[in-house]
Amino acid sequence: MDKKKGLIKLLGGHLLMLVISIVLLFGACKKLAEVDAPDTSTSTDNVYKDNSTASAVFIGLYARISQKFFNGGLASFSVFGDLSADNLTLYDVNSSRHSTRYYTNDLDPKYLDEGQTYWHTCYDLLYTINDAIIKLSANEHLDKSVSTRLLGEAYFLRSFCYFYLVNFYGDVPLILTTDPETNAKAARTPASIIYDQMITDLSEAERLLTIDYVGADVTQFTIERVRPNLGAVNALQARIFLNQRDYNSAEAAATKVISNSIYSLTTLENTFLKNSSETIWGLQSVTYGINTFAGRYLLLPESGPDGGDYNLFLSNSLIHHFEPGDQRKISWIDSVKKGGSYYHYPTKYKIPVIPGSANIGEYDIVLRLSEQFLIRAEARNEIGNTNGAIEDVNTLRSKRRAPVTDDITQPLPPIRQNISKVLLRQILLNERRSELFTEWGHRWFDMKRTNIIDSVMSKHALGKGASWKSYKSIFPIPSREILYNKSITQNPGYLN
Repeated sequence: MDKKKGLIKLLGGHLLMLVISIVLLFGACKKLAEVDAPDTSTSTDNVYKDNSTASAVFIGLYARISQKFFNGGLASFSVFGDLSADNLTLYDVNSSRHSTRYYTNDLDPKYLDEGQTYWHTCYDLLYTINDAIIKLSANEHLDKSVSTRLLGEAYFLRSFCYFYLVNFYGDVPLILTTDPETNAKAARTPASIIYDQMITDLSEAERLLTIDYVGADVTQFTIERVRPNLGAVNALQARIFLNQRDYNSAEAAATKVISNSIYSLTTLENTFLKNSSETIWGLQSVTYGINTFAGRYLLLPESGPDGGDYNLFLSNSLIHHFEPGDQRKISWIDSVKKGGSYYHYPTKYKIPVIPGSANIGEYDIVLRLSEQFLIRAEARNEIGNTNGAIEDVNTLRSKRRAPVTDDITQPLPPIRQNISKVLLRQILLNERRSELFTEWGHRWFDMKRTNIIDSVMSKHALGKGASWKSYKSIFPIPSREILYNKSITQNPGYLN
């Protein structure tokens, strides 16, 4: 049995627990899903024989992505990605070993065994997703419109999970089945092959999904942008193609999103409101009293950071990064004074904890339009259309420009035409940092894919009281996974 405690525990055999988890999660997100919970059965076959219970599986998936913020929840990488990078700082490094490990880039494979990690979370999700793909393919029990929509969402979610897995860990097992014996022995697959699978899955999702947003029963259209649609598929395609340096495909995918009239850039104050015109896909909170975990943990009280619940603030590196007259620094950043020092914190999400309140005004935005302009600008620059790239970045900057003042007469000026491709690369990287800080680990991933992580982190780590080594750009695999599956090897630099 010991060999089945790793991936097999997450991916194989636990059908009863899968269905029970759907039932439990359903209760947490009733506002989102006004459908009956699935029958608790020893097989998921019954779940995919009814429209309502099949839909409830996916409500559970979205709930699991958004919750467990400090216990392996994917949304938590908005914090831990920027802690690992150079955007966030810990006030007290002794108050939370978990946060400190990321902050000092000192992840230990054995320490990761103590709690849920991104590895466990992703493969746990993937078991449910793979089961859904198997059960929804050629399904004769559900309404065709329901099975088609859910299958498209499943392919999208599988690609989404693998995008984060390969960016966290490099080569990882490619699990496409629910067979426990197969999964328990799966070796690591080259990241390039996994990227190919992501593209294949997104091609399927693109074929199956429409631009419409649908509600809990997936048959009614809605204004709620909390389920992935065709726009989300194209947005994730653009991101993946950019990572692969397939710039022509990245430009084409981003253009599909940008050219769709349901998306538009809005004011900085409205960007992170639920269902804003810039939202492509957002996650609705399933934790009572909390709109977003960013609002819960990143908004500092008037008393400032305390080393407890409020232990995070923005780094000086980020604060000094913004250009003069950048409204993003004004609208998305605030500060408090404590002990003679100012502590800056992000205010993209502006609603803190509201005990006893179920009012939701903000969603955790996973994909949004601004990223697509930045992706297309970078892609255009790399394929020789530098002027087209400048047009894209200037479109974005025009929405981020502060008013003229006596001190700043040319706030955030347009990027001039006819600059070099090399110079524009740096401008675009800076622009991504200004736009996407504290969002889903963009800064960490950007430093890795543009090969600047060693030069940046070797300097920044000193300010953390840490040291940097190149191997730390890839996270270690939890030791127990290697113990239970002898086919998995550890990432270089880490000791089991």
